[in-house]
Amino acid sequence: MLSTLNTIMDIRGVSGANRIMYYFMRIPWLGTLMKDNVYSNRTLKKSFTIAALILRILYGFLTKFAYLGLIIYLPVSLAGGDLPQPQQYNLYLHILLLLSFGVSAVSNAVILEPKRDKYICVKLMRMPADKYMHAVMGLRVVSFFIYFVPAMMVFAGIYGAPLWHGLVLALLLTLWRTAAEAVHLRIFDRKEIVVIKQNMLVWSIVGVGYLLAFLPLYTGGVLQNMDEVLLSLPAVLAALIAGVIGAVYLVKYPRYRSAVDAVTKIDDPLLDMGRMMKEANLKQVETKEKDFPAEQLRPEQFAGKSGYAYLNAIFFSRHRRFLVQPIQRRLMIIGVLFAAGLLLQLAAPELSSRLVSYLVRALPVFVIVMNFTSIGELVCKAMFFNCDLSLLRYGFYRDRSAILSNFRVRLLRISGLNLIPAAAICVAVNLLIFLSAESWSAADSLIYSATVLGLSLFFSVHHLFMYYIFQPYSTELNVKNPFFSIVNSIIMGVAVISMQFKGAPGQFAILVLLAAAVYMLTALLLVYKYSYKTFRVK
Repeated sequence: MLSTLNTIMDIRGVSGANRIMYYFMRIPWLGTLMKDNVYSNRTLKKSFTIAALILRILYGFLTKFAYLGLIIYLPVSLAGGDLPQPQQYNLYLHILLLLSFGVSAVSNAVILEPKRDKYICVKLMRMPADKYMHAVMGLRVVSFFIYFVPAMMVFAGIYGAPLWHGLVLALLLTLWRTAAEAVHLRIFDRKEIVVIKQNMLVWSIVGVGYLLAFLPLYTGGVLQNMDEVLLSLPAVLAALIAGVIGAVYLVKYPRYRSAVDAVTKIDDPLLDMGRMMKEANLKQVETKEKDFPAEQLRPEQFAGKSGYAYLNAIFFSRHRRFLVQPIQRRLMIIGVLFAAGLLLQLAAPELSSRLVSYLVRALPVFVIVMNFTSIGELVCKAMFFNCDLSLLRYGFYRDRSAILSNFRVRLLRISGLNLIPAAAICVAVNLLIFLSAESWSAADSLIYSATVLGLSLFFSVHHLFMYYIFQPYSTELNVKNPFFSIVNSIIMGVAVISMQFKGAPGQFAILVLLAAAVYMLTALLLVYKYSYKTFRVK
């Protein structure tokens, strides 16, 4: 088992080293220091392999802290920050129980997960399937426990609980998830069903699980003394017995070859990821015959336009589906939530009062909300595949004046579209608060609306700026530029951090609008200076 595990780790390490070298070579200026022949330098590759292993370990610890901190601790502190610490700890354990012990046990099973190194080791290198799975599952169980222990102990300490709570919770979760892996394998053995590939079932469980997990943050109805229940002797014994039985089943299971074959079929996305990703991405932006009704093909509707204004007018007219349908869906969601808020005010005034009180303080949350409300990223994909991909092959289209002219027209159109759901959000929020018992002045309404509309403009600029400066899409619409992902991650990180803001809404609005203005001016300047160099086909 150890030799098998060592082989698997070598494969993962070399693969990680190759990725590090590849992305390092893409860093401006620094990347030129590394030549293509580094892939054959065994000493250097060994160093990068060690670096990849260290990064993998750090990533394992960081993801557990991020999961417990952002998904569980942050919502509890935002929605229940005024509650006593023991009650916050109860909410924390309640969410942890439903998400980690419940939802993730169904949706996150490693035993039947399509994985690249599973295909490489078992199918290509002819490694015995049982030895591979025993090694992988052994590593999974040990690393899962080790990665979770520090995070569990830290967050237990934050709530004033004994540190051993975190240790026991990590052990219970590891045992429970081992039992869940065995259940997944048992279902496959009996029914030939890979549960994690049953999208409807999995997403239904995810939706219901998250709803039940976070609903008590607003209703206050949660089982008291969750720590005494979850860490009681019967619960510990039940998890221990289930974990041991699951581990024995995983060790004794005789049909691992069939299990591996089931998740590494030739038509699986794992084996032809490029083709599958291309088909999925192109399906998002491909045009259909019904997108071109006769009235949209009449040239007289574009009378008075010329040059790139004419080109973009044709594009936006013929691709209304990518513009109108997303806006309609967002407006529908806003309308449904607004109607639900009105019904709640009539049916459950006390619960509605708590929700409205949270809504008054929830202005920082809209930094994330407005990012997902923006249609900028989808429109950029559509523009690339249906317009820019072909025209960028011509020198005149990469000229600075052409790029800036297109950028200006597109920015105005995307901003105008994004302002529609933003305005709907402003109306819905103001009406819900106005109809409640909360005090809500014209100044409060103006601050709220200005922030939401400003964030809408910010993300309109952001998505178009990222498209023109990094042009991340390949001809298959895969994101190939790591810096595109890094900048987007930084923006999302800042958005999450901003949710911790505890000051007055007016102060937050000023900070957000000033930061957005600085970012937008910087983005426009960078597009003006560098887009003619960066906007190209890759």
